[in-house]
Amino acid sequence: MKYIYSFLFFFISIANSIACSSAYQYSLFPLGSSAGQLIFLEVELDRYLSNPSNQMMQMGGNSPFKNTPAVEVRWKGSLKVFTYQMGKMILEDDLGFIDILDADYEEALLPYFQKALKKARTLPMFEVAVLENVGYCHHDRSCTFMELVIDADKVKFYAVSNEVGYEDKKCPVPFADKTLLKVENQTKIKFTNFDTIEKEFQVDFFRLWSPQTVRRYTIGGQTVQVFTIGRGDKSRYSETKETAWKTPVLETIGHYIQGKDVVFHGQRFDFFQVL
Repeated sequence: MKYIYSFLFFFISIANSIACSSAYQYSLFPLGSSAGQLIFLEVELDRYLSNPSNQMMQMGGNSPFKNTPAVEVRWKGSLKVFTYQMGKMILEDDLGFIDILDADYEEALLPYFQKALKKARTLPMFEVAVLENVGYCHHDRSCTFMELVIDADKVKFYAVSNEVGYEDKKCPVPFADKTLLKVENQTKIKFTNFDTIEKEFQVDFFRLWSPQTVRRYTIGGQTVQVFTIGRGDKSRYSETKETAWKTPVLETIGHYIQGKDVVFHGQRFDFFQVL
């Protein structure tokens, strides 16, 4: 198993070393509920470098030419509003494609978040979500807000909040095809056919991931936990875990704009649990 994990890590390291400063996020923001059905804003974005003057070619190991456009870190992707009905996400509104500067992330996204909340408010019997608190793990596996649990015998992967009263409420970690495909492209292992690959590869795949945040909402008498986990090169990552829950002070639920905290060449994604 140790050999296989090293093999997997080796290929991911190679892929990261030749890639640009890329990253991917899939984020879910509960907005409220409509007739008992949860409403989410889905944000799916890729981070990339915009290099209009091809400065890496010009630099040759030295300084870039003068008067060339600056290299920019940007995010591009889509925002959509969904209701969660009978275990399925049903599209309510497509807010379109965006391409924004990383430096302007919150300011650029705010109108879209507000538009999503406005759309949610038009749905029948709307009840707004309240973000009660957030636990920031920042990829520290000793974080007390969330533990990622691997059942090696059954090849299952769970997230669980370590808070008293929640520790027995394990949430299976769902991996979307796009997430699996990104790792497959790096390792050349058929992760998109996850159940058919060797058990050891499945378990070692789970070990790549670490806890990022736990958000806890109340919506119409329900408690909803949103887990965020991620992977990537943490050698340049400086954030450290928090020791106490944070309670954001928000004008509206549509002002909680997070998601760009992704490690170098990394991925992060959200999934939720209704308690």
